[in-house]
This record gives sequence, C-alpha cells and structure tokens, in this order.
Amino acid sequence: MLAELFGSQTTEKCLLYIVAQGEGYSFEIAKAFKISNTQVLRTLNKLEQTDILMGKEMGRARVYFLNPSWFLAKELKAMLSRALSQVPLDLQEKYFMKRLRPRKKNKSI
Repeated sequence: MLAELFGSQTTEKCLLYIVAQGEGYSFEIAKAFKISNTQVLRTLNKLEQTDILMGKEMGRARVYFLNPSWFLAKELKAMLSRALSQVPLDLQEKYFMKRLRPRKKNKSI
C-alpha cells in the first residue's frame, strides 16, 4: 500500500505497527509480521537516524516511537492512521492488536 512511498515493505510495516501500538521494539515487530529481526532493526535504526523515530532503552530492549518534534510528525501519523483504517479488520487483528492479558493456563491455541 505505502511501500512505494517509503521505499520498502519493511519500513511500511514498522511505521504502521508503531502508529497502531504507539511504540514497538524490533523483535515484537519482526514476530508480528514474520520477518527477519535484523531487517527490522536496520529499518528502525535508519528511521531513528533520520529523526522520524526516537528510541529509548527499556531493560535490554530499545523501544521505538514516532518523534513528536519531527517537523512532519503530525502529517505522517495522520497518513499512517488513514492507511491503517483501510486495512481489513482481520489483518488489523492479526498484526496490530496486542494481547492485554496472558492466556489462561492449559488453554489451546
């Protein structure tokens, strides 16, 4: 959908995930989309170097979020939110909805 604009599908997926969740770390994004953690990490680092994203250390992980002081932050968030609203609901639930509580013990998957 926006891969042509951002240059890669990984960049599109990372940005959509971060807008949907508010923040995210590389392994979480890689696991959601079943792509290489190294590829996601490179993309997140590239976006952080260009000031589109900011990262902060949380334990051993680095959590990324949109840089609110970037000059196009509001426009980017609005565009990605609109793109996210065009994603079918089943894919939104699969990729962008985070479990809020743990699964019951011995419950089948």
